[in-house]
Amino acid sequence: MVLAAALPIESHFLIKRLSKVEKIVSKDICSISAGYAYGRRIFVLTSGPGGLNAALAHEFLHTNFEVGQVITFGLAGSLNEDLSVGDIVIPTAVGLAEGGEDDDLPLDPINRRVAYGGNVTFGGLALQSSQPLGPERKRALGGRRAICVDMESHTAATIAKKHGACHSVVRVISDEMDTPLNLTNPKADTMFMAAARVAVERNAEFLYAMLAGEMNRAV
Repeated sequence: MVLAAALPIESHFLIKRLSKVEKIVSKDICSISAGYAYGRRIFVLTSGPGGLNAALAHEFLHTNFEVGQVITFGLAGSLNEDLSVGDIVIPTAVGLAEGGEDDDLPLDPINRRVAYGGNVTFGGLALQSSQPLGPERKRALGGRRAICVDMESHTAATIAKKHGACHSVVRVISDEMDTPLNLTNPKADTMFMAAARVAVERNAEFLYAMLAGEMNRAV
């Protein structure tokens, strides 16, 4: 199983939970760490943000490794006013914010029996955008049954499908629908970065609990 994120802050807290961690790839296009969770070897890919970086990293992954399942994780903006910072979202399809329904791809299901105490939303559409979005644009996209927006998931799903691998998405909300962002430099937005840190820790907590459930189901 490969768990794939875009940013080091997204992958860091999950890697910290693994045992016997080693970095097996460190290249300009991506890094891949391997470790163990509940006796099973897990790979964590960090690609860099955006569709181009995701394309290069995921193509490298599938070309050089035998990959059966990829789960894209990390930060996402909310496209649903009922979702709050730290909520986990597990969509059933991915699409393009700049595209239409013809671009939508189905995702592979994830075990719902996860021992996790936070809020989890299953279903809906995750959209990939080429850039961070402000409240007005996010509200406009919410009408497509979309629940969240990120910058890599559709690209990762497209490449996984091309190589015959399963692909799922487990994102965490870092900015709510009406939260204004510094769109030119989100990292300079101190409120966003504080929310993002809380969000990525919850994402890692859920993923680790999910791995426990997968191990129990396998037994």
